[in-house]
This record gives sequence, structure tokens and C-alpha cells, in this order.
Amino acid sequence: MMTFEFNSPEEEDKFTAIYEAYGKMIYYTLKQYPFDECTIEDLSQDIFIIIFRHLNDIDLDEPKKTRNYIITITRNYCSNFLRDKRKKPEIPFEEIPMIKTGSDGVLDQLIRKEWIHDLSNEIAELDDIYKSVLEMKYINGLDNDEIASALKIGKKTVEMRLYRAKQILRKKLMEQRNK
Repeated sequence: MMTFEFNSPEEEDKFTAIYEAYGKMIYYTLKQYPFDECTIEDLSQDIFIIIFRHLNDIDLDEPKKTRNYIITITRNYCSNFLRDKRKKPEIPFEEIPMIKTGSDGVLDQLIRKEWIHDLSNEIAELDDIYKSVLEMKYINGLDNDEIASALKIGKKTVEMRLYRAKQILRKKLMEQRNK
């Protein structure tokens, strides 16, 4: 859930009008790209944050100009997202060293290794927006504020991406276990 601090009721009304008039158009534009529904939700949220930041640049009295402006923001954001997705190198989960304790038996280590292998395969299939927050949180040890700052997104967006990534992984691993 997004929350914005508006300077005036007029600004809030303007944003609400933009959301209601152009929300479906943004969704339709995002559907033209190879994104799953969770990614579309996340990107929509990011786009509305951009719109909020550029609220003064939007003139509701010129709907054609406003429509083109919002479509341009959406397309540029998607293009940048896809370009960044291709640039980021992936670190295979197998390359992360396992922590071993003296009480671990051979069977426990084999089970853990198989579980980590399954987990790493599922993580590799996630969209980069989920992989990046998981990596920053659990491999690099960053907190949510640091992740938000590094990715230039809101803390709530980081929390939502972590939550969704965990949900997706949990579902996929349960499906594998039930096979």
C-alpha cells in the first residue's frame, strides 16, 4: 500500500483523478511487456510514485498531453527496468558457502545441500526485482532502508517485494515437495 503526503487537498484530488483516469492505461501498457502479475503491480506502484513526484508537470486540462506523458513515463520505466535486468550479473546460489557445524550428520548435510539446490533454482527463476532484494537482504545483510536507498524505491516497496518473493518461493518449494 502506498501513502503519499500531499501539500494541499487540490494536489490530492489531482493525483486521485490521474489514478482513476489513467490507472487502467498504465496496467494495459505494462501488460505489453513480458512481466508477471506481481511485477506489474510493483512497477505500477513505482510509476505512480514517479507521477506523484512530477505532479506539477501534469495538466489535467490537456488530457491528450497528459495521456502521452503518462504513457511515456510508463514505457521509459519499463525499458529501463528491462535494460537493468539484463545488466545485473546473477550470482548462483551454489556459490554461497554453506555453514557447517560439528553436529551435522552426513544425511543432514545432503538434505540441506539438496534443499539449497532446489531453493537456488527457484530463486534463479524469479524476476530480478525479487532476486535483487533477496540478495541484498540475505546475502549482503542490508536492512530494508538500505535496500530502498540502493534501489531508489520506497521502503514499503522493498517490504512488499520481499514478502512476494518469499510467497512465490514457498509455493514453488511446496509444489516440488508434493511431487
